[in-house]
Amino acid sequence: MFDKTKDNTKESLARHVAGATVRHNSPFADLDIIENAEPLSRELITKYVVPFYLGSKDTDAFRKNYLVLKDSINIELVSSLLGDFDWRPRSVGAYFAALGCMNELEENIGNLLLRSNVCYAGHDYCLALASFSSSQAINYLDRYLEHYLNQKDLWFDQGSAMAALVFIGTHRGEDLVTPYRDAWDAFVSNKLNWNLASFIEDFAQQMQSLNEFKAEINNK
Repeated sequence: MFDKTKDNTKESLARHVAGATVRHNSPFADLDIIENAEPLSRELITKYVVPFYLGSKDTDAFRKNYLVLKDSINIELVSSLLGDFDWRPRSVGAYFAALGCMNELEENIGNLLLRSNVCYAGHDYCLALASFSSSQAINYLDRYLEHYLNQKDLWFDQGSAMAALVFIGTHRGEDLVTPYRDAWDAFVSNKLNWNLASFIEDFAQQMQSLNEFKAEINNK
């Protein structure tokens, strides 16, 4: 009995460290996602995750590290990063997918956003979907907001999803976010520091940085 309790405690701690800090019932729990059969190697994490997951991505250090590894960052690698349960590889994987125009991974990234099994990675899922700017990307963001704006106790990535829709809509000449304004106002009624204009401005700046770096990569 003691051993079982100890094992459960270790598993709970591991999940918490990985980013599964909030348990929630989701209608998206059964959506298909890439799931690795084995943990990522320490070497892979050291090489492809550690230099990229923390801090701003709009830095010379981030760009330099990425360019050194660019030729080895392919669909297989990024799929493995997204297939890990930890938020750190998932976050890096989503950003790499955006930089590499890996639209083949859009469904997986969209399903990861909808499932929201781990915290901290959702913002980068939204950046990736905004970079794809497809009708399917809009659909994932719509479904996310339709559900999670009605979950006032889940302080997840609703702001990033709203900002992603604004970004996509601006570039398509469409108003994609007005249908969610009332739900947003209700959702943030107990969140005094959640300012939609700030979310939109910050997201747009990050997308500008991402797209500028993407253009630089394509020109090399």
